[in-house]
Formats: sequence, C-alpha cells, structure tokens
Amino acid sequence: PRPLEAEVKAVVSTQSTGGTAHGGVADQFKRRTVLRTECTFPYVKSRLNVVSIEETVMVPIEVATEDMRMKNEQFETILASGKTDLKMLQMLIQGAIGTTVNQGPLEIILQFFGETAKSFDVMDEQYLCHRNRLRYQCKLFLANIKKGLDENRNMIGAFQEDYQREMEYNLAKFRETVACHIFNLDAQKQIKDNDLFYKNLTDGDHPVGLALSYDYTDAI
Repeated sequence: PRPLEAEVKAVVSTQSTGGTAHGGVADQFKRRTVLRTECTFPYVKSRLNVVSIEETVMVPIEVATEDMRMKNEQFETILASGKTDLKMLQMLIQGAIGTTVNQGPLEIILQFFGETAKSFDVMDEQYLCHRNRLRYQCKLFLANIKKGLDENRNMIGAFQEDYQREMEYNLAKFRETVACHIFNLDAQKQIKDNDLFYKNLTDGDHPVGLALSYDYTDAI
C-alpha cells in the first residue's frame, strides 16, 4: 500500500541577538518532522509502525513565508466561500492592520526587507529565492486585505461605517509604510499617486476610498 505521509510541526524559538529568551520573527526557526507509516490510514489496525522519520529545520525567512502564506489562505478561503463570515473576516482584517497589532505582517516586512535586513553582499542564491517568495506573499497579502475591505463594505450597516473608515485609513498607512520595501520604484510611485494619502489626509472628504482603487495584483 502507498505510505501515508503525516506532518508533525513544532516551532522552536532560538535566542535573539538581543540576548532575550524569545527573539523576533528574524530569529524564529521551525522544525518539521515527517513520519511515514507502513500502511495508509484508515487501516484494520488502530496503530501502525513508523517506518521512517525525516526532520528539516526551516530558517526564519522560510517560517515568515509560511506564516504569510497561511494568512493569505485564510483570506482566500473566507472570500471564496460564497457566504462570507463577516465576524471572521473582520477578525482577519483587524489582525492584519489594526492599530494595536505590534507584530505580524508589518514586522515581517520590516525585518526581512527593511533597514535591519541582510545586505545583498551576504545573500546567497537560495536566500534570494526565499526572499522573492516572501515578497510575493506580502504583495498578495495587501491585495487580499483590499478584497476583504471591499467585501466588508458591501456587508456592513451604517453603524459600522466608522470601523470601515478606520480600517481603510490603516491600510493606506500600512501600504505607504511597506511600499518602498516590497515594490519596485514604478509601483511605489503609482501607489503614492493613487493613495493621495499624504496630500489629502486632512481634507473634509476622507481620501481613502480613492486610495483603495489601486490593484496590487498588477505589481506582484
């Protein structure tokens, strides 16, 4: 019979460069253990012998990429369900761009693409591949937040307009912060021109509705 491949994942945190017990996202490793059994499940026996064990250690940038990929899958699953769970959607949006979020997507982008990221002269080809995969997931994440906010606007009542405007404001501010790290120069200019964020922020009519007209998928 075809062996069953089951994955048991455990996250192992290493000591950060600051000497603390738990470092930031740039210090997080993950050990993945793959167990293979002698037969596939379900089987007549309730217990099967393990015939092989494989362990791999994911480096921090791989862990960050997997984290962003999972966040994208959460958005895509909800938005493609046909009957959007509004409460869950708002939880995802809040967790992505809420003002109280201290870690997460923004920290990942700043750690791996910001001023504290590795310099190009110490990056090997494998690391550059990991970096490109992470950049793609980050761009896709912005596109999914945009889709999520569009869907949220279509579903909410007038009593949640303030929440919608706050999240749209947070998205505009978030993408202004990260644009220089994950987009090329042409895309950065297009984002800034479309956002009208710094130029019109104090206008009577909130500009974020216009800001959200930019389609990030074209810049991925």
